[in-house]
Amino acid sequence: MAQVTFYFNVKSREQALCQLVGKAMAQKLSISVLAASESAAYALDRLLWELPQTGFLPHCAADHPDAARTPVLVDHRVELMPARDALFNWTDGVPGGLEQYARVIEIVDQSDEARSAARTRWRAYQAHGITPEGIDLLELAAQR
Repeated sequence: MAQVTFYFNVKSREQALCQLVGKAMAQKLSISVLAASESAAYALDRLLWELPQTGFLPHCAADHPDAARTPVLVDHRVELMPARDALFNWTDGVPGGLEQYARVIEIVDQSDEARSAARTRWRAYQAHGITPEGIDLLELAAQR
């Protein structure tokens, strides 16, 4: 069963995604980023081209010919996502196929709407028999 981690109190969800994907890549993990829609996947594709400003996070869609060799897949079609080490969930729901991931990462910004949706997902993971872990990024930053 997947280990689910919620990173919350994030100032910039997009920046946190790029940082966490970069860390996962440094650990040589294979990564999927599941978007809620085709337009959201396109926005994430653009984001991974632009951030970090001093680097590039190699990625492609799940059905791209180079997908098997690419460390990061970005797509909105969960059914096309192959088994990977980590899944970054960029949707408002709990993705299907949790058993094919060692880790699922949720990134939650500070808005009330995002927090409420995250609480709903937290309970949904619990209903799947998973006990999520929460990491408060504001608290972590204060400790440094």
